[in-house]
Amino acid sequence: MYAIRLELIPSRPLLGGPGTEAGAGPVRAALMRLPLDGARMCHARVLAGPDGLAAVCFLTAPSLLAAERSLRAGAGALAEPGGPLAGWTTVRCEADPWIALGMLQARARS
Repeated sequence: MYAIRLELIPSRPLLGGPGTEAGAGPVRAALMRLPLDGARMCHARVLAGPDGLAAVCFLTAPSLLAAERSLRAGAGALAEPGGPLAGWTTVRCEADPWIALGMLQARARS
């Protein structure tokens, strides 16, 4: 299982825009339903704020690269016209090194 950090930002400042309206719950549900070629979403934690959305997604895939590639393509579908985050931009979709190296607890203590 691979932990992938995903961050999306709106194309313009939010004043009750899609991220606020959609909220973390519906975005998490949309992430869980994404058709991911070669990977499977197991769990996602999403935080929604005025600056955008941040998520850590846990995927099973043949490799870390396959997990990142699948999630990047799936996140692109969320930001397409007609998607729940139409017009948004994916600014990060990469492995979380702290989780990948099993050092999350050490980071929390520092």
